[in-house]
Amino acid sequence: MPDDPEIRFDAEPEEVYSPERKRMGPDKKRIGFLAAVGAVLLAIFGGLYLMLGSGGGITKEEGRLIQMKLGSLEQKITALEKQQAALQSKLPPEGADAALAGKIDSLAQRIEALEKKPAPAPAAAVEKPKAPAKEKAAVPSGKKVHTVQKGETVYGISKKYGLTPAELRKLNNLSEDQALKTGQKLVVSK
Repeated sequence: MPDDPEIRFDAEPEEVYSPERKRMGPDKKRIGFLAAVGAVLLAIFGGLYLMLGSGGGITKEEGRLIQMKLGSLEQKITALEKQQAALQSKLPPEGADAALAGKIDSLAQRIEALEKKPAPAPAAAVEKPKAPAKEKAAVPSGKKVHTVQKGETVYGISKKYGLTPAELRKLNNLSEDQALKTGQKLVVSK
């Protein structure tokens, strides 16, 4: 008998689709909505219970204070919204990143053009700034001297000769904000 294809030994009957059965089942969206509404109502009633149950609510003075603070906050929010609108109106339509990228590109092109520019005329070479002449006069004989190369810093030069940046600045009468110039001579020995 077990070999007979028409006889089944299934314990559970087959489920057959029925439109009526589908309508009878719970609507999950409706249950979710009702649960959300219930949670909101519970929160509202809980807040009211806490306010009314804690000694009769708030006094008139407390109410005025709360209203003043709310008014102040509203004014601040309005001012911030105006500032935000003003800042957004200054931005180009494609965004701040694109604007910055465009400015960087234009600056790079200007730098390249300046680097390709020919050297100044000999008449300009005759005029020499007074600061390098001072520095040459300030270099005592018998001291070790370093000529500043392009890209060198006070920190890098001082470490190269075993000095602190403060010692190097003091030896050469340099202020904290004074930048090095290419070709400048610095005393690097004590």
